[in-house]
Amino acid sequence: MLSNKWSIIKNFGRKNITLVIFAFLMGLCYNILTIMIPISIGKFYELSFGFSSHRLAAFKFIPFMDAPDFSSFLVFFFSLVLLRLVFEYFNRYGIALVGERFTKRLREQLFINQLQLTMGVYDNKGIGKYLLRYSGDLKSIQNYMRNGLIRFLQDVFLLLIVVIAIGYFDVYLALIIAGCIFISSILLWLINKALYEVSLDRRNSRSGMLTFVNTRLRGILTLKAFNKYQPEEKRYQKRSDHLYTIGKRYAKIVSLLQAIIPAITYAMLGIIMLYVFISAKNPDKILSGSSLLVLILLIISILPVLRRSLRVSIVWKLGEISFSKLIDIFSLPKENQLPFAHLVLNQEEIVFKDVYFGYPNASKPVFKNFGLSISAKSTTLLQGRSGTGKSTFIRLILKLMSPSKGSISIGNHCCSKLSEKTIRKNIAIVSKDFPLYGKDVYEAVVYNRKDHNKEKAELLLEHLQQHEDKQNQLQLESKIGDLGANLTSGQQKILMYCRALLTKKPILILEEPLKELNIKTQQLILQLLKSIQDQTTLILLDDHEVKGFTIDKVHYL
Repeated sequence: MLSNKWSIIKNFGRKNITLVIFAFLMGLCYNILTIMIPISIGKFYELSFGFSSHRLAAFKFIPFMDAPDFSSFLVFFFSLVLLRLVFEYFNRYGIALVGERFTKRLREQLFINQLQLTMGVYDNKGIGKYLLRYSGDLKSIQNYMRNGLIRFLQDVFLLLIVVIAIGYFDVYLALIIAGCIFISSILLWLINKALYEVSLDRRNSRSGMLTFVNTRLRGILTLKAFNKYQPEEKRYQKRSDHLYTIGKRYAKIVSLLQAIIPAITYAMLGIIMLYVFISAKNPDKILSGSSLLVLILLIISILPVLRRSLRVSIVWKLGEISFSKLIDIFSLPKENQLPFAHLVLNQEEIVFKDVYFGYPNASKPVFKNFGLSISAKSTTLLQGRSGTGKSTFIRLILKLMSPSKGSISIGNHCCSKLSEKTIRKNIAIVSKDFPLYGKDVYEAVVYNRKDHNKEKAELLLEHLQQHEDKQNQLQLESKIGDLGANLTSGQQKILMYCRALLTKKPILILEEPLKELNIKTQQLILQLLKSIQDQTTLILLDDHEVKGFTIDKVHYL
């Protein structure tokens, strides 16, 4: 469904066919009325000066077009103006609504898709690489849908009607206008080939700069602590200079396009005036005053439409780039491609067999022929210094990463045959690698904000904080800041325990389980864990022996 641009557009069109047809029909009526106004002014010319035109007589099938007097004509004229106002409003509103619905659907699909991307994608490219998709790219795509498709089709239809109407008055003049439009389109197509390449470079450079800024701001504490202002300023300046150079090239081409389009329209107007001047010398081709006035008004009425139609190539090029970027994201490897299974893995042994895993660009693997078994409802300690694979173990058991060789299984279920959601439905974690997020404590510790979760969260939070100082005790409505930035390390650890214990999952992974907690809170946590020890598989990870637990087995990494 999301494999290419047209499949996305067709899928949207099928689901919003009523809105699309409504917007197009309003545009059709609006365009017809736009043409009728200059034709009606020709009728005014006849009434005012007593002339008549056999060409205008052909339009008498239109109600009130053959108005016998000036007052009837004014009623007809102002009715046209009012109707044009109404249809233009609904046309513009309909097109805007199509654009908003289209980007809303894409925005939601993009977010859902990004949540499902594998961690390898984020580790390789960084999060900031994708932020531009939500701003610049979606705006370009919305503009493509509104102005590059719907409004452009309406404009082409209007130009076609006007050329036919002009052809009714003068066939050769209509052919001249059609020829000018065709030649102009070819010229602009050649210029736009250069625009596409520069636009792509500019978009990639802006995306890279956004990634750079995102990375530096997320590491702002390190940057400040090590006084790395000047090096980062120089790196940013270098990127900014590169973007400026590309921007100048982009500005040259866009400026040429924007300058050449009015020049083309005025040149076409000059050619038309030359033709009319030459025709005036031919007695067989002399137009009546009212017909000439209608022709002039028709030509003037299409000039803005013609300019807009010629400029649409910019919208197309920018939209094409944004669509390609978006489709690239939709094509990235995703999690949960296997069906979700309702498995409760509380009686199952966890087995790592001959597991081999290494990070890209690392000199040696983290695990090589690694094996271990963890019995169900046991307490196991994985002990090892920094860099021995404790965090990697968590990633592997959660299927955030997959081993390049070997297998991981839970009971009779091989993890490679289970969806990520199925596995994670059975595992809870307390680790600094999985930060808190949300606007307040309640959002940070519960799966969702349904009412029945609130009382449980409140009671557990109160229980876990009973040995904390009153001024440090948190409420469910307390703000936690960006990824818990407003919290102390001890508060973060308590909330992580609260988040994990509320899930009541059968497997509980605790990294450095007692670190950052005061002595009394440590004892409280130990008592709480001992009370669930016979129903839960506990996996502890630390760089030294963990006291207070009854540990069944120790694995040294």
